[in-house]
Amino acid sequence: MYPNEQFLNKRPSGTKAELHEFAKTVLKYFFETYPLDESLENLWTMIQQSFYTKRFVLTNAERANLIAYYQDLHTLLLATNIVNDELKKPA
Repeated sequence: MYPNEQFLNKRPSGTKAELHEFAKTVLKYFFETYPLDESLENLWTMIQQSFYTKRFVLTNAERANLIAYYQDLHTLLLATNIVNDELKKPA
């Protein structure tokens, strides 16, 4: 388990080349660890669990925002998977 601070940190900094390399490394790691189908399944499970928790009830606006976020994150996963596949091809 990671401390919450890791997920609330600021954007990475560095030169354009360093940031590009960081992004490539993160993409490679993510899709090696979580193939696209597994990522989409995990994302759906997360959204389902957020609606079924007994700890607190989401308002309609919060629920709508969470669904919109899910849809956008889902699309982002699809797009980053395409970029990641391109990065794996020989130059």
